[in-house]
Amino acid sequence: MDVDVLVSRPFAVVDEITDASPAVEDGLQLGDQILKFGNVEAGDNLLQRLASEAQSSMGQTVPVVIMRQGTVINLTVTPRTWQGRGLLG
Repeated sequence: MDVDVLVSRPFAVVDEITDASPAVEDGLQLGDQILKFGNVEAGDNLLQRLASEAQSSMGQTVPVVIMRQGTVINLTVTPRTWQGRGLLG
């Protein structure tokens, strides 16, 4: 069995999402638990590091590992400017 990522617990949960945002277009959903965002997956200041990773990856795809209803899912997101707030919404 191939396992790409060994995960212990999420460090963020998608608790708000805006229609037509980059996050929605890239497949994120309310309640998704973030296990890995680019190179961010463990340590201190995870949300600050996630924001920094998104900023430095603007316009590029970023691999994201989430837990959705007990299932680990690999996605890619592309942080980018749009009409709403933030790079993902």
